[in-house]
Amino acid sequence: MPRSKTVSASVAARRPAVEPLPYHHGDLRRALIDATSALLREQGLEGFSLRAAARAAGVSHAAPAHHFGDARGLLTACAADGFERLADAMQARMDSAGGDARARAQALGAAYIDFALTHRALFQLMFRRDRLDPQDAALQAAGRRTGDALREVYTALIAERGLPPTELGERILLAWSCAHGYATLVLEEQTAGLYGLGAGREQAASAMGAKLLQLLMGGLADPA
Repeated sequence: MPRSKTVSASVAARRPAVEPLPYHHGDLRRALIDATSALLREQGLEGFSLRAAARAAGVSHAAPAHHFGDARGLLTACAADGFERLADAMQARMDSAGGDARARAQALGAAYIDFALTHRALFQLMFRRDRLDPQDAALQAAGRRTGDALREVYTALIAERGLPPTELGERILLAWSCAHGYATLVLEEQTAGLYGLGAGREQAASAMGAKLLQLLMGGLADPA
């Protein structure tokens, strides 16, 4: 009996931390992207490898290289998928905010922050140019979707407030810097104990982000 317990413990130790995903023939690319997202969520970028992704997807070790070339290719595809999901989340939140440009701009920022808090490792990967192929067409197209959403909402805000169109770039940069900077501070656990916001408290971090955006909108909607 003692030997049986030892063997069981050894087998359990060899099991992957991420359970293999069900794989359906013809959807290998999607399966590998989903498996990589799961690895990032459970183990962070440090736990990623092509072999780990293949194991999590339940496919052969050679499968990722066949579809993506190398680890950089698979991570780039995963980041592109992340930008698509972020763009969808931003659009959905803007649409739910109605037609007021200021409300839509604040909703977009809140969606950005909440996506970062919910998908920490994926969000961080999306801006790791050292691990991605910045020339990848799918990554560029997905990134443009988020940029287009920013331009759309702030173009409308500027027109609604009668502000000079030449200030569009500055207002976009200010809004993006605030949302991205705040999200990064939270993810890097730099806000622990600050204004009662403890590390890992996603709901409190989201609420604080909404307050900061509300303060920011006062400046973004007024003349410089």
